[in-house]
Amino acid sequence: MPLIELTHLEKVYQTDQNEAPTVALRDVNCSIEKGEFVSIVGPSGSGKSTLLQILGLLDRPSGGSYRFLGKSVDEYDDDMQAHIRNNSMGFIFQSFNLLARTSVLENVKLPLAYSLMPAKDWDAHATAQIDAVGLSHRIHHEPAQLSGGERQRVAIARALVNEPEIIFADEPTGNLDSKAGAAVLDTLESLHEKGHTIVLITHDPVLARRARRIIFIRDGAIEWDGPAAEFDQR
Repeated sequence: MPLIELTHLEKVYQTDQNEAPTVALRDVNCSIEKGEFVSIVGPSGSGKSTLLQILGLLDRPSGGSYRFLGKSVDEYDDDMQAHIRNNSMGFIFQSFNLLARTSVLENVKLPLAYSLMPAKDWDAHATAQIDAVGLSHRIHHEPAQLSGGERQRVAIARALVNEPEIIFADEPTGNLDSKAGAAVLDTLESLHEKGHTIVLITHDPVLARRARRIIFIRDGAIEWDGPAAEFDQR
């Protein structure tokens, strides 16, 4: 059973009744298996960000089907979608989205407030994730005391803390220099090798090749889906 299955997915925006609707996604068909490392790549305005919003249950499609863990997400109300998003999905953003004046440990613990884990276990569990990304020596530092690459590794630890089924990484190297960006991608590759399912969203075909599979999207439609080694950087 695929972790994610999209069938004839569409997203249409109607902002003004006097204007033609904007088709952001059209007839998207794909599936993602547990344990895959997939890049969704495309130019600006291609629809990849809209697709991420739908995959992450932050928006609903206009048509077609989205099944997560074998069940249509249309069967879930907003509260259940929020529960799935908080407990089965991890998110890594370009801008880190860390709380200022709050320690690394407290930032990583934050998602656990929405989990079923007993509060007495939060510190130990968050500490293990911080150690996994090599930041145990920074555990009591605040974001302002960290480099950009370290902040992004904190964000990765936070994404992992609820032991999600899938991690969505949205342009995770966009605010980093090349060295720090490479280190973040090395961390994602290491997580994949440990069995994590990762979806990387990027506009950069070179970064996309760090995944094992590439889905290329343009004008809201998938133009290519296959092994990263065979992608021709169109």
